[in-house]
Amino acid sequence: MANHLELIQELQQLDKVPSLERLRTAQKRRTQQLKRWAVYEKEMQNKKRKADKKGRNANSFQQGESKRHVSFAASVALLEASARNDPDEVRYLLRNNVSPDLCNEDGLTALHQDVHEEQKET
Repeated sequence: MANHLELIQELQQLDKVPSLERLRTAQKRRTQQLKRWAVYEKEMQNKKRKADKKGRNANSFQQGESKRHVSFAASVALLEASARNDPDEVRYLLRNNVSPDLCNEDGLTALHQDVHEEQKET
């Protein structure tokens, strides 16, 4: 493909040639443009097909798996339920052998968390 300066030089030269020659040059250029466009289109279609194929593979992979979910350690769940003031979940976790002595990174246990939340409310 010609760069900008080459095209300007060519245009200056075409001003000096007969009309029929300019027409043939224009037709030749247009044919080259169409060929480049066809190559470009084919490349884009190939890329699209590859992307679609990757998308189908990813979807089929995800559909084959069970739905993903986030889970937390029991100690985190107990502390969070305590902070939310959710006595039903706290009871459930304690009945399922989650230790009430487990603490967070600050050293607070679920009982500490409950007391702290009670103090905020009063």
